[in-house]
Amino acid sequence: MSGTKRIGVLPALVAIGMAVHVSASQDGLRPHASATPTSAPPTIDGLLTDDVWLRATPIGPLTQVVPTEGAEPSERTEVRILYDPDYLYIGIRCFDSEPDKIITTTRLRDAFLRSDDRVELVLDTFLDHRNAFFFQMNAGGSKGDALITNNGRDFNKPWNGIWEGKSNIDSLGWTIEIALPFKTLNFKEGLTTWGLNIMRYIGRRLERDRWAGARQNYRLFNVVHAGDLTGLQGIRQGLGLDVVPFFTSNLRNERMVDGGGVDDSNFFGEPGLDAFYKIIPSLTLGLTVNTDFAETEVDERQINLTRFPLFFPEQRDFFIQDAGVFDFPEGTIPFFSRRIGLTDAGQEVPIAAGVRLTGRAGDYNIGVVDVQTDSANLVVDGEPVVFDSQNLFAARISKNIGEQSSIGGILTNGDPDGGSNSVFGLDAQYRTSEFGGDQNFMATAWGVMSDTENISNSELAYGLRVAYPNDIWRWSVSFAEVQENFKPALGFVRRDDIRRYSADISYKPRPDTEAIRQYEFSLETDLFTTTGDVVETWQLEAQPLGIEFESGDEFRVEVEQTHDELFEPFEIRDNITIPVGDYDSTLTRFELESSNKRVLSVGLNFGLGGFFNGTRELYGTFLSWRPGSLFTGRIEYSQNDVDLSDGDFTTRLAILRANFSFTPQIAWNNFAQWDDESDEFGLHSRFYWIPRPGSEVFLVFNETLERQGSGFSPSFQELSFKIGYTLRF
Repeated sequence: MSGTKRIGVLPALVAIGMAVHVSASQDGLRPHASATPTSAPPTIDGLLTDDVWLRATPIGPLTQVVPTEGAEPSERTEVRILYDPDYLYIGIRCFDSEPDKIITTTRLRDAFLRSDDRVELVLDTFLDHRNAFFFQMNAGGSKGDALITNNGRDFNKPWNGIWEGKSNIDSLGWTIEIALPFKTLNFKEGLTTWGLNIMRYIGRRLERDRWAGARQNYRLFNVVHAGDLTGLQGIRQGLGLDVVPFFTSNLRNERMVDGGGVDDSNFFGEPGLDAFYKIIPSLTLGLTVNTDFAETEVDERQINLTRFPLFFPEQRDFFIQDAGVFDFPEGTIPFFSRRIGLTDAGQEVPIAAGVRLTGRAGDYNIGVVDVQTDSANLVVDGEPVVFDSQNLFAARISKNIGEQSSIGGILTNGDPDGGSNSVFGLDAQYRTSEFGGDQNFMATAWGVMSDTENISNSELAYGLRVAYPNDIWRWSVSFAEVQENFKPALGFVRRDDIRRYSADISYKPRPDTEAIRQYEFSLETDLFTTTGDVVETWQLEAQPLGIEFESGDEFRVEVEQTHDELFEPFEIRDNITIPVGDYDSTLTRFELESSNKRVLSVGLNFGLGGFFNGTRELYGTFLSWRPGSLFTGRIEYSQNDVDLSDGDFTTRLAILRANFSFTPQIAWNNFAQWDDESDEFGLHSRFYWIPRPGSEVFLVFNETLERQGSGFSPSFQELSFKIGYTLRF
């Protein structure tokens, strides 16, 4: 919807006969408001000039949360809400007495708007007080969205919905107009009241104002504290069917650097299809055929100085959609979608087809995914490896108990590497925000068992955690055991054959001073033993001082004491081995970071101390430049100088990002990185264009260069083009 296009109508009689009502009463801290029906939808241009907005009374004032809880906001905000059978319309006027000081650094889709003047809102479309849709816009027109699960325990930022929003800066401040199609939102059929909350951030003052739950103990993501939006009658989703045909073409070159010639060069292109059908408005069945992830950003590299595997987040759209439904209590990850269609080294294994069922039915949260991979011949660690075709399955079901608690179970079946493997798990979670009157408290218990071919014992993992996550005082204690034969083939385990005992506490007072916003003092300890109670690792991390200044600048000092007992040697670097033995070390770190609200911001960190049988010095810095909404740039560099009895080595990692947002619909993102462990330089460049919501065009270039002599030569190049179009019924 753009320009003067009008979408959907209500009978004129209904539009005239129904009036707006905004209730000033509250159930505790829960405000109420009503949406206004309209037969004349507004034009979504960000100007709020349509007469129809005058029929909608503002929902009520926002309250300051930070820096002063309960105070009047420094600037006024008016929010009006309209709807017709197909769309929810939200108009927001952000008054600002100094509009020339409004901060807007980007127009990029799904940008992290840490410093920008912005508005964020959540919609609890099931009124279950725990899950919600999240939307945000800044004054420059940048749009973002996400899925919130379990009151913010999972925040699925990569989720992309189809909706329209425009913003505009004027002499009174800035404005937003949003049109949210009901076809984009899963919701409980027949429910006329949704949960709603809205937060405004004023960048230059680092101020947060909120409509409901305006407490520093609560976050916007704590859906349980949202207000009520009533009056949503006669809304519809049509057939609830989205069909997304797409076409991808690739030109790929792979070269043998040492030989200097072309090893493989090919061009190919093929169509694919994604389809989504809402069986009921709250439950979606998804299908993908010839799945392609050409537009997905490459992984950000990490330097590993431990003997344990690294964790890389999922970034592929098919697995990100409704990923929070599969969320399992921390301690282990029985289902990790990156195990499907990717090797441990990040190489792609083709996916022939996949089906997914996600959503909610009554008090039940449902997630099911089944994927068929194709066979592939890949080179892993310099050796040819054949990956056979596999069927991989995962299911997660949980039931809401009370206002915030739940019980659930999880099942996976299949092994990407072949063989037979299944995992079964149960969990129970208790949460309340009324502990001791108005404090947050949670307790979690979980247990998982794997069933692997030719293994018959020690296949369990289980744990318990109790936490008190509040603004001034935070603490938690937990226990977990992962037995030596626990093997979740579709999951992720960092350490096995261990028992882990953890505790942490932090104190973050807010002094009544003009210069300092908040102090932070914290203490955290971890003890790892074998399942036979033999100590492996003990770690104590203290932060004797942390300061957040009113300017947004931050400073902290951290001291880390570690005791390690190695029962077998491990190679930390080529030809450098840490031998068996007991090791004690202390590392002290200093960190300084300037406020993101500045055009130029910088971060510095330095650490010095012991490391196994030697010493370690670490250095890190970043420089961010945000001269305006057209361009954002960032340079990061980190280095470790390690001196061990078996040898010395240095690790270096450099990252460069240069992003251009020409309009909210057209952007060019560039990401380059180098590390001296692989001694490879990688470049990822992605241009995207969104002609209209639901339609996307991508042009992506990836290149890897390997060192050859004193320079670099390309070993891999790929140019990909992808176009997709959403048909809604």
